[in-house]
Amino acid sequence: MAAPSNSSMARVQAAADAAGLTIEIRRMDASARTAADAAAACGCAVGQIVKSLVFERADSGEIVLLLIAGDRQVDLD
Repeated sequence: MAAPSNSSMARVQAAADAAGLTIEIRRMDASARTAADAAAACGCAVGQIVKSLVFERADSGEIVLLLIAGDRQVDLD
């Protein structure tokens, strides 16, 4: 698959290619601020959406990226 023109999309595509993954990158025409919005735009169930959540740990300042199914919540404890 040819790399998308957007640089961040191209980096994601390159990383997927390097990992041997076949992915489809979609750019949303409308807002996809929530997993429900993204699912509606893609025509799939909310649980099929992956949402990314970024946190900074209070104890170390470390940045943590969580990839969570769209129909799930994170317990910060």
